[in-house]
Amino acid sequence: MVFVFWQNIISIHQKSFLEALALQPGVDKVLLAVEHELTPVRKSMGWDAPELEGVEVVISPDKTKIEQIVKLYAGAVHVMGGIRIGSMITAAFDQCVRYKCRIGIMSEQYNDAGYKGLLRGMKYRYFRLKYARHISFILAIGKRGADHNRAMGYRPRIVFPWAYFITVQKTVAVPASLPVTRMMYAGRLEEAKGIFRFVSELCASGNRNFQLGIFGSGPDETKIKAVLAENGLSENVTFTSFIKYAELLEQYKHYDWVVLPSTQKDGWGVVVSEGLLNGLKAICSNKCGVSWVIKDGFNGIAFDWAENGGCSRAISRMLRGDKFASQQQISSWAEETISGKAGAAYFMQVISSVFSNAEPPVAPWLR
Repeated sequence: MVFVFWQNIISIHQKSFLEALALQPGVDKVLLAVEHELTPVRKSMGWDAPELEGVEVVISPDKTKIEQIVKLYAGAVHVMGGIRIGSMITAAFDQCVRYKCRIGIMSEQYNDAGYKGLLRGMKYRYFRLKYARHISFILAIGKRGADHNRAMGYRPRIVFPWAYFITVQKTVAVPASLPVTRMMYAGRLEEAKGIFRFVSELCASGNRNFQLGIFGSGPDETKIKAVLAENGLSENVTFTSFIKYAELLEQYKHYDWVVLPSTQKDGWGVVVSEGLLNGLKAICSNKCGVSWVIKDGFNGIAFDWAENGGCSRAISRMLRGDKFASQQQISSWAEETISGKAGAAYFMQVISSVFSNAEPPVAPWLR
């Protein structure tokens, strides 16, 4: 079989899955077409465009090249990174419809907040009415993504829970020099990521027995430092601006918990996946798609900002050392459920279900 993926950029979050898919039995070719090699935002966050082993990559194809690819691989399965998002994916989608290709959609939840969210919902319902007959399956990233697609009227049998399946080189944990809870956060320091609110709750806990490493920058950095100073906790938190991705992966060995307290829509949250694969526990809000893989009492805690005291209770459980699975147990579980290899095997089960009438598979983390 041949699989053609149409995406916005060459993403480090797709690398492991695509490479593992290329090695699956029965897969003859995996081709990735992207509109941009990388975006300026990702470059500013320390990303480099990754090399993909065993995957053919086409960068910034024009309309003629797009039609050539679709025509050449008309019998392939084409997976779009959304429905009519960006000029390249829109052109590819239209050509795939024209050539009657088998089409799948891989997409995150949309932001349904406020009147703009209402308008987005109307737009995607219109897309469902117009294009559903051309779509064979949907890989819905995060629980809210799956819920959104079902609510829009897509047949439940073609909506499959999906994740960003990644593989990271394991690091050897560095034991703590002091008996403290060690946490890390990596990402933008901004309202949507909720890190200021989380640090404020951390300060209000009254527990000083923690260390927090923050990797990133953004408009909330000044007020985060101010609230720490007001509470005499500046020494408990270190700040490092965005670093190269490979360097970031080396940091996990120094921590016990990974933090992602987003207050607004967060499609997945790969930093949590990276932490879990390294055996860290996770504390994150249910705004993050990755909260779907958090099993309370096993690999972390998911909380709801809308629930009064939800975050503070989660912090209290973390800081008082409630019992969770071991680092090895968490890492092994993550390898079996959210790694690139696990995602590739699950994808092939999806394909068998859709095109060979096999039993619909259960997402690895829900088994």
